[in-house]
Amino acid sequence: MASILFSAWALLLLLCHVIPTASKSRSDAYDMLAASIRRNELSDYDIKTISSALKGLSTTQAALKRIDGTAHEMYQRTHKSSTTLEGDDDDDEDSSGKIGGLKVKGRMSRNAARVGCVADALFAAELCELSASVPSSVIVNHDETEDGTLADWTEREIVFNATIYPDESTNNKQSNVALSVLVIYEPKYNGGAGVRHGGIEDLLSFAQEEADDDSDSAESNSSTQSTSSQRGRFIIILSDHDASSSKNDLPYIISTLDVPPIRVKLNRQSNEMASVSEPLYRLAGTLIRSVGQVIDLNDKKEEVSDNEIDSEATNDTHMQPSDRPAIHIVGHSLSGAVGALAANILDGRLPMPSSEETSATRWSGFARDRVSALCLGCPPCMSGIEVDFVTSVINGDDIVPRSSYRTLQRLYGRTERSIKGGILGKGVGWMSDAARLTVTGLTSGSSKKKDAHLAVPGRVYLIRPRRIGGGSSSIHEVGGSIGGRENFRAAVLWQLNDVLLSKSLWKHHSQSSYIRSLDRVQLKGFSDDTD
Repeated sequence: MASILFSAWALLLLLCHVIPTASKSRSDAYDMLAASIRRNELSDYDIKTISSALKGLSTTQAALKRIDGTAHEMYQRTHKSSTTLEGDDDDDEDSSGKIGGLKVKGRMSRNAARVGCVADALFAAELCELSASVPSSVIVNHDETEDGTLADWTEREIVFNATIYPDESTNNKQSNVALSVLVIYEPKYNGGAGVRHGGIEDLLSFAQEEADDDSDSAESNSSTQSTSSQRGRFIIILSDHDASSSKNDLPYIISTLDVPPIRVKLNRQSNEMASVSEPLYRLAGTLIRSVGQVIDLNDKKEEVSDNEIDSEATNDTHMQPSDRPAIHIVGHSLSGAVGALAANILDGRLPMPSSEETSATRWSGFARDRVSALCLGCPPCMSGIEVDFVTSVINGDDIVPRSSYRTLQRLYGRTERSIKGGILGKGVGWMSDAARLTVTGLTSGSSKKKDAHLAVPGRVYLIRPRRIGGGSSSIHEVGGSIGGRENFRAAVLWQLNDVLLSKSLWKHHSQSSYIRSLDRVQLKGFSDDTD
């Protein structure tokens, strides 16, 4: 802790030598944010005044970003890592691990997980684009292209397509979020589920299966036997928009997130509690009740065979989930948070939201060890629970993963202090703002109280667009059990515990920006020779 505090003071001294410069970029992002927050604590000021204050405050965080960019470039130029593609019979006596046939050393062990994350996130982005292209309530079960998501050879089919609202009513006053839901069933899927879904292991196993299929294409009998053991997978694709305008804009997102979290008791036998975003948590419950009849269909078909299983086999937590379809949920923005909360309910980590339905309790734990979620641009939506079957990806300066009731309240305070400070305050107040950001960032990131503030769920990866390498991106695992230097960078340089004021705060939230940044991720030791 002492070293972190020393680094913080060293950073503040370094900031003293950074001369604040006026932003020459367009003020569209600041005007949009000003219009979004003016509805709340800053209603006494006009949008122009708030936008001007936000641009002034962005100077501090721009300086922090420049320091991070310089440090990253120096690190890339001075550090090396290696990898070898060797067979499993290699006798190299070292402490490196192996993932499939890939031997990893040092930094490459982390890079292997990042490669899996990038592949999973790109697939999730592809699914989100598919959801946007299919009109609500329309069932389309084929794709004219051979490599499309619904190509004939995949045997994937849409089994549910609808738009749902909180409590099945657009008049619900707790939230104005409408959720478009597309459920695809994939009978040929035979990969991992739950925490084992996706990742580098799944990626390599699929590649191995394709190689085996090519080498044994003449043996049709063995191919038929292999498909009989395929477990199948339900893919639940979510997208959100403002129920009143059918738009995905910043004001309605801010208004949804600017609500104090509620406390939820995890189970009846203990006093353990978790904090959740109330409107998104209740929408997750509505989602599960809506798609329950679809994802439970396979269990109904196998009801007879399940009853014939003896009690010893039924209690086997490793075998029972493997006989049932995997459930994978993907979503962008608020829908990503709904997906993460729904995954926690289905796994049994969270109870179902209170409901008059007597059957509601059956869904908590319904898909234990076989549900997973991949969230793009997911806002902070829960705390007090550590989960490894949810992966969240943050792109650059995206404002949504940094917006919660707590961080928005701090932004209101910073903005009002800047406005009241006048010209003199804006000129010299950036240093005091840097000090506040450093302290609050470190204390928020290292808080021992899990219920102190909501956090982005699951394993969290941050993609940073970089100037080095011709506009490539770097990827870092942040939050959770990551500590020390990475916590300092996440809290101070990357401002993950505060709203980062940047001209790209809204642009980086778009799906197209996520796809572009993911496609440009470069890892030392991995190269793309296809170009």
